[in-house]
Amino acid sequence: MSASAPFRIVSGSPFSLAGLGATQAVTVRFTPTTSATATTNVGFVADGDTLSRVLTGTGTDTTAPTVTITAPTSGPTYITSTTPLTLGGTASDNVGVTQVTWTNSQGASGTATGTTSWTASGIALLVGTNGLTVTARDAAGNTKTVSLTVTLSGTAAFTDDPVVAQSTPVKAVHLIEARAAIDSVRAVHGLPTVGWTDPALTQGITPVKAVHLTELRTALNQAYQAASRALPTYTDATVVTRVTVITAVQLNELRTAVHALQ
Repeated sequence: MSASAPFRIVSGSPFSLAGLGATQAVTVRFTPTTSATATTNVGFVADGDTLSRVLTGTGTDTTAPTVTITAPTSGPTYITSTTPLTLGGTASDNVGVTQVTWTNSQGASGTATGTTSWTASGIALLVGTNGLTVTARDAAGNTKTVSLTVTLSGTAAFTDDPVVAQSTPVKAVHLIEARAAIDSVRAVHGLPTVGWTDPALTQGITPVKAVHLTELRTALNQAYQAASRALPTYTDATVVTRVTVITAVQLNELRTAVHALQ
């Protein structure tokens, strides 16, 4: 009997049959080297006669990918005073990497751009420790992870600081930064991130609304309460939908209150 790789006969050969109707069990082992399908002919030779049977086997990919972080550092820890953060790195697999994703221990997650060379941008950091985990996956579902501990230090930096009344227009970026800063101080005091109205604010598209200001104040007040601090005071304490217009004064008050809690 004979069989070609990745098949091999492991038992039952050679053999002799004791007469008409006799049988013999033959074991053929399939040892795949890839996840592809392989076919072979098992040949039987007896008394000058040759008989063959086709065997087919499909390999299962059990090899996990590899993944590394190369930017902003290849080390296990990184300290920064700015947010958001961009990660970059590489991944490889014996068959092929299908996806690279990331998660932040503070609650956010996303999918990187690219596979063998990947970039994860716009990772919002909260003040303190952010445990970032990057996961590479292949088509068979095998995964490999790599971690980076990022510490966001210092006080929040704001665009147009201070916002100047009748000079600086209120922008989406002002609200985005205020949300990130407030989520950061909330995290320090054991509070969850906020489910903001219009989470993806876009300059020139998403209108600035009274509810945005109300949410910012409420979320920040909760952080003050968790810190056992007196609540900040605000101009226009009562915000009215379609009546209250968000002003430079109100934004500056929020920023000052955030800094006071950092």
